[in-house]
Amino acid sequence: MNFTSQQRLNPETGEYEKYYRLKESYRDALGRPCTRILLNVGFIHGLTPEEIRDISRGLTYKYEHQGDKDKELWPDILCSCSDTVRKKIDEYWSRMVEEGSLDLMAEAVEAGKAKARHFVDTETLEHDEAREIGAEWLCLQAIRQVGFDKFLRSLGWAEEDVKLAIAHLIMRTVYTPSEWKSMRLMANNSAVCHLVDLALKDVKHRKVYSVADWFLKEKERIEKYLCHVTDDLFHPTNRVMLFDLTNFYFEGRKEGSLKAQYGRSKENRRDCKLLVLALCINTDGFIRYSSILEGNTADPKSLPDMVDKLIAENPAGASPDGKVLVVMDAGISTKENLELIKAKGYNYLCVTRRALTEYTVKPGAKTVTVYDCKKRPIELQEVEADGEDYYLKVKSPAKALKEESMNRKFRKRFEEGMKAIAASVTKKGGTKKYEAVVKRIGKLEGRYPSIARYYSITVEKDEKEKATSVTWAVEVPDEEVFGTYFLRTNVKTLDEKGGVREIEYLMEGTPPGTTTTSSER
Repeated sequence: MNFTSQQRLNPETGEYEKYYRLKESYRDALGRPCTRILLNVGFIHGLTPEEIRDISRGLTYKYEHQGDKDKELWPDILCSCSDTVRKKIDEYWSRMVEEGSLDLMAEAVEAGKAKARHFVDTETLEHDEAREIGAEWLCLQAIRQVGFDKFLRSLGWAEEDVKLAIAHLIMRTVYTPSEWKSMRLMANNSAVCHLVDLALKDVKHRKVYSVADWFLKEKERIEKYLCHVTDDLFHPTNRVMLFDLTNFYFEGRKEGSLKAQYGRSKENRRDCKLLVLALCINTDGFIRYSSILEGNTADPKSLPDMVDKLIAENPAGASPDGKVLVVMDAGISTKENLELIKAKGYNYLCVTRRALTEYTVKPGAKTVTVYDCKKRPIELQEVEADGEDYYLKVKSPAKALKEESMNRKFRKRFEEGMKAIAASVTKKGGTKKYEAVVKRIGKLEGRYPSIARYYSITVEKDEKEKATSVTWAVEVPDEEVFGTYFLRTNVKTLDEKGGVREIEYLMEGTPPGTTTTSSER
């Protein structure tokens, strides 16, 4: 125990004097230092600081030795104290007993212990079988919503195979791992096995690696089932179908694969064998058809097979308004493919493989402004060109900025390459043979074909077939148009209910028939 004081106005004397309190310092169950007021003593007169100190010592001794039968009445530390100090000790002790301060001290300690029990020392925690469950549970609910597990059972799959396939499918969806990594996650991190009631001992590596083969064997039936289920759940119109291709590479040699071939990699991995994934999806993002093709499959060759599959699921309507609109990029939209789509009874919309150079604006044509998903304006205007198809001139300011920036970047890199070639002709140890210099220029032009066409390059040589100088001149057209391209379609209408509305639907992602912010000028 100890005394603390502060200056307060003494109403009896009218002066500021020291007001004393008796406090106890202790540590609670969490080890934090605390203080508690035991007694408001008040103003003390006639005592020296040493005597006040001895009073606190005497009270501490009595508190610590209360209940001891063999304790001395006055220990050695207090024998030298004056009678006044001893009287004050008895007085203050009696007041604390009467006010119950001594009991409050014990209650404060117990309360601190009770509060400490609500806190957890993380250093002492040990856990077993802690698992991730959130994303896995969400995927499982989606699978059960479409009844995919019941569908697999209807195919004659064993119950354990269905559970393993669902668990592996969830793991590939949430974590996108390999089969080996998927097994490690099941064993150590994910609660997917608990969700599907699959014992970890039943997760064998041979079966896990076989799951993809099981799905591939039933690919056609699975796709057909999921198409019907999503149609029943979401009621899409399926009026617009998007065709596109991508490819992925293998880092292994894939010597036993019949489809893995070298081709043009979209990720610039020319050293790896590829597979091509062809997809047909609707505007809601649901896959209507997919196909795995050889890695060297050219884009135009993939369309006929996909069109036949599309017809099986979405027969062409008799009226033009009921026909499916097939949307594809310039890589697929060859003349033969467009004729095929038209012959099958479908409409099409694509980017022209080449920019139109000879066209005229249709008399009375309107310029319609639509907005993409980022609310950026895009202008469309109907133009006339040779042929039976209809063309839309599209002007995108955002695309213009991008193309102009790319043009500057490619031009800078092309000229840097030309300067390096020219410097090597005059530099010691550089490439001077005429054929080698021309070959280097050809490689550079192949790397930047969009900008190389504007350059006129001259290589001079001597009688020893060595290049003596490399010069070039830029022949950029007076007005180069950026951000302008042309859409080709066999849809005749150009209004909010026809082609333009479908285009806006694709760009904005809003269902047909809803109000948009298009404007006509």
